[in-house]
Amino acid sequence: MIVQGVFKAMSRLRAQLVTLIAVASLAACVSHDGKYSPACQAFAGDRIELRQGQFVWEKFSDSVVVDSYGTVVNQYPGYPVRGNFHTEGRKVSMESNTGEALAEMYLVRQGGRHYLLTSEQHAAWKETGRLADCALALGEESGT
Repeated sequence: MIVQGVFKAMSRLRAQLVTLIAVASLAACVSHDGKYSPACQAFAGDRIELRQGQFVWEKFSDSVVVDSYGTVVNQYPGYPVRGNFHTEGRKVSMESNTGEALAEMYLVRQGGRHYLLTSEQHAAWKETGRLADCALALGEESGT
């Protein structure tokens, strides 16, 4: 009788442990996939979409530049940039499809939201706990 009670208790403990491991595994695999855009009303800036190990980095502006002939000029030649990314902790390393290593960025969570910060923004955030005014936020659709 005592042995049965011990086995039941061990079975419950094992089930709780398996559940805890499963929950921890899922939490570790939280995806940061999605589109990151300025978390403010921006009239120019960047949008970066991370999806399944690939990224698209776009620049946008509400201004139009024309040359001396009145032809609209592409303000951001070479954009959008496409490539692959991988994460190591908070760090996101991106490489363009042409093999060019791009600036490293950092994923942070603050106030229940996910942000993608430049190295400079990340250093300031670590020092002060404050985000840059127009940090790129997951799910934001600001700008033009």
